[in-house]
Amino acid sequence: MKKKLLKISIVLLFLIGIVGYILTIHVAPYAIIQPQKINLEITPQQLGLQSETITITTKDSIVLKGYYIQPKAQEAKAVMILIHGIGGCKEHFLNLAGNLATHGIASIVFDGRAHGESGGQYCTYGFYEKQDIAEIVDELKKRNPSLKIGIWGNSLGGAIAIQTLEFEKRIEFGIIESTFTDLDQIVYDYKKKMLGGFGLRFVSDAALREAGKIANFNPDEVKPIHSVKSIRQPIIIAHGDQDENIHYSYGERLFENLASTEKEFILVKGAGHFDVGAKGGESYQKKWLNFIQKQL
Repeated sequence: MKKKLLKISIVLLFLIGIVGYILTIHVAPYAIIQPQKINLEITPQQLGLQSETITITTKDSIVLKGYYIQPKAQEAKAVMILIHGIGGCKEHFLNLAGNLATHGIASIVFDGRAHGESGGQYCTYGFYEKQDIAEIVDELKKRNPSLKIGIWGNSLGGAIAIQTLEFEKRIEFGIIESTFTDLDQIVYDYKKKMLGGFGLRFVSDAALREAGKIANFNPDEVKPIHSVKSIRQPIIIAHGDQDENIHYSYGERLFENLASTEKEFILVKGAGHFDVGAKGGESYQKKWLNFIQKQL
């Protein structure tokens, strides 16, 4: 009887190992690099915004779709590049773009690669996206060489914005919300959360390595915590103290390691991952607006 139970146990462990291997190598990697594409049925015109449609072709021939939002009553004082989070889309930033426009600040909202209406099969968490944004900067400089350029990113967008500020020095200031320090750490955090608190680091690391092979990028180079050490542009880093997806301690670490001498960390009380702006209210808006105006 004992021998039979032992054999059954060995078979079960073998099957569990096979299933685990399949999930780790053939399922989990795609969950990391292939976000669900969404579009919201709303346009800048429906919100009363002055805009034009833009398309940017990246160096690897991916077409990015977006809008250039302009102030109505005046020439733009600056332009902000707005970057959405994982599984997000350009429409998520239209209200913020409208708010910026009322203060004389233009903006570009766009679907990142593998998101929304843009092309591309895989998201690389900033590895290629920072180069995509450099193409957007080229377009902005063609339109107005003297216009100051800032960047604003939320969640994944914040990580991309940090890497872009290191990579693209023509971007002169940034606002970073609710983002992570290391890609491998946040992948582990999310997988652990999905499994109800159970996580094996070597499993998530293996899935991420395979994701890198599939999407042809090096995950070890996606480390905003390293990028901030080379960033000297003025920056605001904001985080909610109730963030359920990315703990605010990551924001604190980014701030502490940021090389810039003109920097501010804003911890928004009661804010989770998706509502820093809403929970921050007028106080938060006043801080970021004063920050942008100071850069002008």
